[in-house]
Amino acid sequence: MLFRKPPVFMMDLETAADLRVTRFLEFGLVTGRLLLPEPPAVASDEESGHVADRVRETLTRLKKVKGLQVKTDRRLADHEALLARARKDKATLLTSRPDMKAAANGVSVVSITEVYELFRPTVATGDVIRLRITKRGKEKDEGIGYLEGGVKVVVDGTANSIGQEVEAVVQGSLDTESGRVIFARLRFTELR
Repeated sequence: MLFRKPPVFMMDLETAADLRVTRFLEFGLVTGRLLLPEPPAVASDEESGHVADRVRETLTRLKKVKGLQVKTDRRLADHEALLARARKDKATLLTSRPDMKAAANGVSVVSITEVYELFRPTVATGDVIRLRITKRGKEKDEGIGYLEGGVKVVVDGTANSIGQEVEAVVQGSLDTESGRVIFARLRFTELR
C-alpha cells in the first residue's frame, strides 16, 4: 500500500495531566493522531481544576510536537465513550491508569507507567552505586541523592557529604506511591 493512514492514539484526561506523558510524547517517538477529551472549562472542584489546567498545559506543549496532530473532543470525557471510540478507530490507548488498562478490552494499550518502569535504573542488594548527595535525610546521619531517572536514594553515613559524590552499597529498596526508594550505606568510611 502506497499511502498509509497515520496511527491513532487516544488518552484519558487523568493521563494527559501526568507530566511524564508530556515528556514521553515530546521525544517524538509517537507520531500520528492523538485524540483526547476536552478539558472542562469549569471544574466541579479544586482538584478537577488543577487537572484541567495541567491538561491545557499538556495540549499547548503537545501541539508543538512534530509529527503529532492533537485534537480534543468533548464527547470523550466519559471513559466508556473514550474506549468505544478507541475500538471503533482501532486506536492505541495511552494511559497511566490501571483501571483504564483493565477496562480496555479489544483496545491496544500502552501503559506509560510500565514504559517508565522499563527505563528506571535497576539495582540489586549489594550493588555499588555512585551518586551526588543533595540534602540531609530524616534520620541523624542520612543523606539523600538521586539516580538518573529520579530514583531517590537514602544513604546512611552521608549527612555531612552534601554536594559530594559518594560510592554506596545498596541495602534494599521500597516501592512507594511516589516511586522507588533505594536504601544504601556508604561504601567506604574514614577512620578517625
